[in-house]
Amino acid sequence: MEQTLQSLARQTRRPDRVVVIDNCSTDRTEEIVKNFKDISCEFVRNPSNLGLFQNFNRCLDYAPGTQYLHILHGDDTIEPSFYQEMLPLLADCNGFGLAWCVDERIDEKNQHLSLSGKVDGKIETLSRDEFLRRKAEIGNQAFCASLIKTGGETPPARFPLDYPIMGDNVFWAAFGAHCQKLVHFHKALAKYRWHGGTETVARGPSIQSLVLDEWRAMEANEMLRGCGWQLSRKLKLKALLSVRTNIKARRIRQNGNVPYSNEVAEAGRRLAGWPLWTAGKAVVLLRDFYLFKIQGRTRHPKNIYG
Repeated sequence: MEQTLQSLARQTRRPDRVVVIDNCSTDRTEEIVKNFKDISCEFVRNPSNLGLFQNFNRCLDYAPGTQYLHILHGDDTIEPSFYQEMLPLLADCNGFGLAWCVDERIDEKNQHLSLSGKVDGKIETLSRDEFLRRKAEIGNQAFCASLIKTGGETPPARFPLDYPIMGDNVFWAAFGAHCQKLVHFHKALAKYRWHGGTETVARGPSIQSLVLDEWRAMEANEMLRGCGWQLSRKLKLKALLSVRTNIKARRIRQNGNVPYSNEVAEAGRRLAGWPLWTAGKAVVLLRDFYLFKIQGRTRHPKNIYG
């Protein structure tokens, strides 16, 4: 939390208001926030634990009072120029807008793990259809890397409460469907922290949230495009689901939980079908060999997703 607040205090374009919403934590959050002197912070404690995505909806309640809203998790950080570089991307947007940058994945010790995409400085403006296509494919977009332009209005979408893991992906798609401008900045201006206590790790042990909800999110986001179910798209999404589920099953097995790995694999096979599942397994084996053997990339042991 202190590192997160320090990253806000170091901004070359400081935020006008910082509100820390404490969802009934049992650590030193209140003490850290109230003793932090480098930037002014408001501390708000929920009367009860609202749950992950209901707490994010609590964040959205502040949208009508601002032109831009940034939901920053208490374990992530942003680079000093984040707001200075991200705000201009949406300055000419006359309605709702969304901009997100590449995020760097780090561990508990701030050590580099990976990047969420290519860092070439490109500013990519997407059509709504292209954005929704990527959301249906579960394209990466981290909270810490995402800036919402609200224009002082109530957002047209809320975080769904029936997706314990995939709720953010569904929200970005639903919100993006109403945006006048959608921008992906190919620069790493945010750091997303992987650790044993992260919510996506804690909520992983469930076939429903880990596998079935992912396919449900793919379907929901694809339907927002208004194109119907084309066979080629359905096959592509099932192929992507196969790869993603194969990664999870493999990571869970590597962590020693073979029975659960088999359950995850069986759920993936049923959704994707044997041919796509087998092809996905081959892709993951080749991918792992290239990334972790040839390139020597570091993998966080608790990250079952990538």
